[in-house]
Formats: sequence, C-alpha cells, structure tokens
Amino acid sequence: MKVFISGFEAVRQNKSLNIHPWSIIGDESSIIVSTDRSSCFKRNKNALRMEVLCDGDTCPIGGVGVYNPGFWGMDIKQGKIYKIVFYLRSLSSVNISVSLASSDGLRKLAITNIIASACDVSNWTKMETLLEAEETNPNARLQLKTSKKGVMWIDQVSAIPLDTYKLSLGYDGVNYSLVGKDYLGKNC
Repeated sequence: MKVFISGFEAVRQNKSLNIHPWSIIGDESSIIVSTDRSSCFKRNKNALRMEVLCDGDTCPIGGVGVYNPGFWGMDIKQGKIYKIVFYLRSLSSVNISVSLASSDGLRKLAITNIIASACDVSNWTKMETLLEAEETNPNARLQLKTSKKGVMWIDQVSAIPLDTYKLSLGYDGVNYSLVGKDYLGKNC
C-alpha cells in the first residue's frame, strides 16, 4: 500500500490551495481549508484547518473535507484491515466520515464515522479506527469528510495495512514498527 504518512510541514502558512498531497472535497461556498501553526507536535507545528461552512442538508451529498491519494493511488485489497490514525482538535462536537474510496471518491471501499463531543476533542486527541475493505481497488484514496458546520484541525494522518503494521521494514525502507510505536503512538 502506497500511503503518505502525512503532516502538513511542506505547506506554506495559510496557503489553502497548496496542501499537497491532500486535496479538497467541496467548493469555497462549503469549506475553507488552510494550515496554521497550531499542531501539538513541537517539531511539526503545521496542522490542517478545516472550516466547514455548510451544515447537514446544505452540504453536498456525502459532505465536504479532504482526501489523500497516497503514492500513485493506495492499493486497497478486499478483506484486508487498514489502521487509520490521525490527530484531531475542534471547538465543537464532530462527526467525521473516514473512508477508503475509489480515486474519484464515488465508490466507498471501507467507511466508518468518528463521533466525538466538544469536550473530547477540545485538545489535540489521537483518533484511531480500523477499516475492512469490501472491495479491491489499486488506485484508492483516504477521505476525511463531514456535514457538520464548524472548525476542526487535523494533523499526522496515516493509513497502514494492519497485517504489515509491525513489520520491520516497509517497501520504502521505513521501519514501520518504529513509526507505529514512537511516531504515531505519542499523544500530544
């Protein structure tokens, strides 16, 4: 699986159109995406800021948010389980759809919702979920979407196949056992 383990350090401050490798789902009337230096990680201060302007029925069907296509698409396999981890902060309650989807975002391969009260996410909080793929798709993407009005911050997003999560070296030479334990495992 070719996945960006992604913070937002490559993004210049407040450049909403340059969040590469991430892209925006929705238009300027429903979502404003930028970065700011509010992350809880001392060495990686940039976080993604999503201001959702629409609410419920006024949002596009399926909601608005961001997606990451991985390295040339994520190779998702039917029946495999993927661990999704990210850090989240919000001033209000959240309902975020976390999904693996086709490259156009229309076909959902695996999906779950993360629901949290404002007090649960008022400080940076590590969110983890497991997604089991219902289909195979060699060119998938990871999506984080919502139809709930408000502002939320997201940082350090990863998607890793559960069966390779503890392997010593990944295809790219990264020691994912260290990534999982030391990098993703630290709470802010």
